[in-house]
Amino acid sequence: MSLPGVLNSLEDASFLDKESDAINSVLKPALDDTVVGGLLRGSFVGHPIHPALVNVTVGAWTSAVVLDLVGFESKAAQRLIGLGLLSAPATIATGWGDWSTRGPRARRVGIIHAGANATGVFLFLGSFLRRRRRTDGAAKGLALAGLTAAGLGGVIGGHLAYSVTEEPAEQPAFDEHQLT
Repeated sequence: MSLPGVLNSLEDASFLDKESDAINSVLKPALDDTVVGGLLRGSFVGHPIHPALVNVTVGAWTSAVVLDLVGFESKAAQRLIGLGLLSAPATIATGWGDWSTRGPRARRVGIIHAGANATGVFLFLGSFLRRRRRTDGAAKGLALAGLTAAGLGGVIGGHLAYSVTEEPAEQPAFDEHQLT
């Protein structure tokens, strides 16, 4: 099966619907028609801000792995991993904000996307903690594995953003005056 075929098959992962519905039953009422929901979805700029925040998180991690691969600046690599970890909560929150407005097929893909990215976060956290004692092959290996997981998450996220072909769930009303 081709990569596009594999990605398309994620949309059919109906075994995730029970968990998806449970998560959405909490998120949707908390975020619909709220200032927080509007902020997380980027209403103030007119489009989602999740993709922009992803650049900070994954960019920092990619830079750290490059420094590891060229064999120097281990302190800088640790700081970049820390920056990625610090930016991850906002990136995650905006992703869930967007996810809560999507239909069932997109939510299935979104849960898999979130799982891959959560794996990346925990692997980078392991690398960061290991580097507090020493930067060695294990610390660098955890970072490389974390970037691989986040990269897979990014491929799945790209499919979610550009290829899932269902009508989105009803978008919540948002009054820009709620921000003032």
